[in-house]
Amino acid sequence: MTPGPTTPSPIHSLFLQHASSIRGYVLGLVGDAAAADDLFQDVFVTVVAREADFRRDGDFLAWARGIVRFKVLEYYRRQRSNPQLFDEPLLRRLAESWEQAERHRELWERRRGALAQCLNRLSPRARQIINLRYADQPLTPPEIAQRVGWTTPSVNVALARARAFLRKCSREYFSPGEFP
Repeated sequence: MTPGPTTPSPIHSLFLQHASSIRGYVLGLVGDAAAADDLFQDVFVTVVAREADFRRDGDFLAWARGIVRFKVLEYYRRQRSNPQLFDEPLLRRLAESWEQAERHRELWERRRGALAQCLNRLSPRARQIINLRYADQPLTPPEIAQRVGWTTPSVNVALARARAFLRKCSREYFSPGEFP
């Protein structure tokens, strides 16, 4: 009898959730795709083996990046024919930069999600005007006016109102001071 599917452990789920970020971090530190793949697998094995060390209320990505730093240092120490490109202080600075970039990426993802929700709340006509103005092939207000049969000042007013609504609506998805 074959065993049924198993539910991944919480640490497996966290690793899978952040796998692309972790792999990108590894690749950025070693620059070699094959070595990055090997190190990525080593990191996974270490993460699973050290699951008990992870605090459930902690930042998984920061913890995993710490493991990556040590694995990368080990990798460079084993490369006798290649000089070590990174020392511990440089790896620490790279990790801090990566963490900052990750926070910015997460904020932009949240902003994009909020904007998508707000775009859906626009009236169909306002959404059409916004799409014409900011789509892949953006049109100028006079071109939009010609396309929809309005005057250019009417298009400008509609765009201003739609942008004001989107700005106000997007802020509703964030805490005060979180949305610049």
